[in-house]
Amino acid sequence: MIGAWLRGLALLRHPELVRDLGRRRFHLMQIEQIRGQFPAARISDDVVLVNYSPGRLTLGDRSKIESGSVLSFAGEREGEGRLEVGADTWIGQYNNFRCGNGSVRIGAHCLISQFCSLVATSHEFSARVPIAQQGSRTERAGVTLGDEVWLGAGVIVLPGVNVGRGGVIGAGSVVTRSTGEYEVWAGVPAVKISDR
Repeated sequence: MIGAWLRGLALLRHPELVRDLGRRRFHLMQIEQIRGQFPAARISDDVVLVNYSPGRLTLGDRSKIESGSVLSFAGEREGEGRLEVGADTWIGQYNNFRCGNGSVRIGAHCLISQFCSLVATSHEFSARVPIAQQGSRTERAGVTLGDEVWLGAGVIVLPGVNVGRGGVIGAGSVVTRSTGEYEVWAGVPAVKISDR
């Protein structure tokens, strides 16, 4: 026991390890703050928070966000994005929510499979300005999923898209335009294939 403690203490002479431990501790403090604010929701310790600050995230009762998912709230240049998750919604592992200067709103009773990306804004791409220096496009912003939506694995939902209540999006689809209620869409770009 004392030998393990001394070996651990010796590791503290490595500044990169100390910095990494500090970042991890700060991250866990943010996760605990979220849990305190939304005690009826569940969020994994391994969710990645990018530019998070209180007030940018709302979690409904019994919602759950699994490990490896990235919640990006943009930055100084892109504006302050928001993420809202409804009650009883399950968000699987390794999803990517890019709020940008828009909002990502996910309704109640939704299922978001693994490796999905919801992108609230995109970048300008004028030829006269280096791409890395351009800001966000504002004419199409935000992503909304109605209640009871199911996204299959690997779905990408682009800015300005609303997926109607009860909608189902097939695995690997890229949704470029809004869908109606209780419609099933699939493909790249996604098209309506049936009603449910």
